[in-house]
Amino acid sequence: MRAVLYAGERDFWRPAGLVSVMERLVFEKSAFIALLLFGSQFLAQAQTISSGTAGATLTTGIVGVTSTQTARLNVLNLEPVIPGVTAVACPATLEFYDDTGALLKQSAVTNISPASAASLVFKPAVPSTAVNARAQIRAVVFTPSTAVANPLSGAASTTVIPVGIGCSVMASLEIIDDSTGVTSIFTTDLRAMPVFRLVAQPAAR
Repeated sequence: MRAVLYAGERDFWRPAGLVSVMERLVFEKSAFIALLLFGSQFLAQAQTISSGTAGATLTTGIVGVTSTQTARLNVLNLEPVIPGVTAVACPATLEFYDDTGALLKQSAVTNISPASAASLVFKPAVPSTAVNARAQIRAVVFTPSTAVANPLSGAASTTVIPVGIGCSVMASLEIIDDSTGVTSIFTTDLRAMPVFRLVAQPAAR
């Protein structure tokens, strides 16, 4: 194994492989620091940074609902209530879709308070009067990304640190019998939907 002798370091040998790893760590650390400095300049432009499109989308699977049933989507803000601390805003959009991807009903909630819930009730139109006929639907919850930044105490006004990103929610779907009010189906099994972005391709020459 080849070793490297550093100038000024008498009788101190380091394996060449270790030198390579150390140099890479130094480079990655420098890049990370540069990223933090750049991010600080960006975050300092506003105390709350959000996007109307970026966020998390969760969906249930397809559920069948008969003409005597109603669907109810519930979204609970999992953030705790902390006295003296201002809670991060928790907006959410609650939606129902059919099995073709058509939007059936939507409710945009500007803020769900910590430890509180918002709901969307939907009674779909069943396409047939036949026995056991049902509408095939799914419930969707969208929560936009929101980053909150606080300036460092006693530091320059352009130096900020992120202290929270959005809010944490838990969703559930109920299928309720209209005549008895009994919940016949209940699920908290929602899956994250992948995010796709379209990238413009240069025109062929």
